[in-house]
Amino acid sequence: MWHYNLELAVRGLRRFPRSTMLVLLTVALGLAACMTTLTLLHMLSADPLPGRSQNLYLAWVDTVLAKPMDSHSAAMELNHVTFDTGYHRIKLADAQALLAAHRAVRQTVVADMEADEISGDGRHAERQQLILATTSDFIPMFGVTLRYGRDWTPAEDANRTPVAVIDTDLATKLFGTPDAVGRDVRLKHTLFRVVGVIQPYAPQPSFYALDHGAYSSDGGENLYAPYTAALDAGLVPDDSDACDASYKASATQAANDPQHCATLGLWVQLDTPRQVAGYRAYLQGYVQQQTALAGFGKPPRSQLTGVADWLKQKNVVPDRVRLNVWLAGSFLLLCMVNVAGLLSARFLRRSGEVGIRRALGAPRRAVFQQHVLEAGLVCLVGGVLAWPLTLLGLWILRQQGDAFSGLARLDPAMFGALFGLALLVGVLVGLLPAWRVAVVEPGLQVKSE
Repeated sequence: MWHYNLELAVRGLRRFPRSTMLVLLTVALGLAACMTTLTLLHMLSADPLPGRSQNLYLAWVDTVLAKPMDSHSAAMELNHVTFDTGYHRIKLADAQALLAAHRAVRQTVVADMEADEISGDGRHAERQQLILATTSDFIPMFGVTLRYGRDWTPAEDANRTPVAVIDTDLATKLFGTPDAVGRDVRLKHTLFRVVGVIQPYAPQPSFYALDHGAYSSDGGENLYAPYTAALDAGLVPDDSDACDASYKASATQAANDPQHCATLGLWVQLDTPRQVAGYRAYLQGYVQQQTALAGFGKPPRSQLTGVADWLKQKNVVPDRVRLNVWLAGSFLLLCMVNVAGLLSARFLRRSGEVGIRRALGAPRRAVFQQHVLEAGLVCLVGGVLAWPLTLLGLWILRQQGDAFSGLARLDPAMFGALFGLALLVGVLVGLLPAWRVAVVEPGLQVKSE
């Protein structure tokens, strides 16, 4: 019966080629618009580190010796606030104390810094590059892939040894070869010995350091160094959340002194809910011991935030992307209404044929099935036509020049979703027209013919 109904559905499509083409184009345009925006949203909201991010947490304690901060602009200026929402950095002393406690499975601090990267012989230089000051746990904790050499050790962290891990792109630019282990890179006036070379690393979004934008089409940091050695070399974190009230930055110095300003992000790996609860209690206990806060009227505050909650809190997916999805969805809905109207007209024109079939004993269920199959088939073919149109839409998005434009690509999951959506649209738009033609009374219809 299914095969027979499918054969009738194919014949139905061939009988009205003009209206069939009109339905195909309408469905294809609606599907392409919807899938283009859905694909971009899918890429921007993807898990940045699948298999790892669910165990990573951003730890924060508020020990800045200043009055409580609020949205009042004067108070924010007094405290050298650079961000109006979401605090996530801590001061250097807190970072060192929390790292020394080793209460997490793995733990690392991160801070973006900018500097010229110059080869040891001074022949090649990359100006104003983004550097990540961190600790030895960063590479295994964040799943960075080493290609040559090794990452640095906790002992080198503790000894403030000027070593570095660079990516293959930087190694090629500075030394002409990706294997740059043993070479030197000058940052300011300090030579950092390259101990390892990694594949370019740029999770999207760059959840651990969002200050330079959540998304980047051309990669993020290309050099990783111990934060202690980076500070010794005179490098300064790019931003801070707040500074102690007693700290007065000079006119030429940014308010980013790690000793007095919250400039470092602390990420920890916690593998079980029990570890999460224990570390959260530990953070709160730590900040409650900071008796100096009482003099500023500050309550002890701490936070432990998972990656997904952190990205949601920072609203990394632009609102206009979500708005475009709603607009494209509305356009698809409008197309579906028009397609349903076209299908109704097509089906009712064949009422006489349906009446004869019903008079010969065909059940309503078979008639309904035949016309739903016809609607699903025409929308599935519309999905095939929407495929190149979706690729064209994504190509246009990549020409926009936004930081996230380069991510607009159709992956296998969204390719399958395109045809799944086409089939769903076909069934939905075919239900009402198929029901209307299936309830035709065969006696009246045959008599009218």
